[in-house]
Amino acid sequence: MNEIEVVVAHSERATLRVGDVFLKVDADPAHAAVEIRGVQLAPVPTPPVLWHRPPVLAIARVPGRALGVPGEPSPATAGA
Repeated sequence: MNEIEVVVAHSERATLRVGDVFLKVDADPAHAAVEIRGVQLAPVPTPPVLWHRPPVLAIARVPGRALGVPGEPSPATAGA
């Protein structure tokens, strides 16, 4: 079993990370529908939607190499 990390939590949504999967639990099911549509339209790399069973949306991590980690110097070039 992977460790469960609370990424963000407030009165409207909680986002949990389990391995490479992010689970977004939202009080308003319409928010997940808007997010799914946005992911489909975005012209940049976006996380794959794994499944959606209201009130939970499961997405994978964005493929590729991270440009940085909060609190640490970025390994990316200045042009990135």
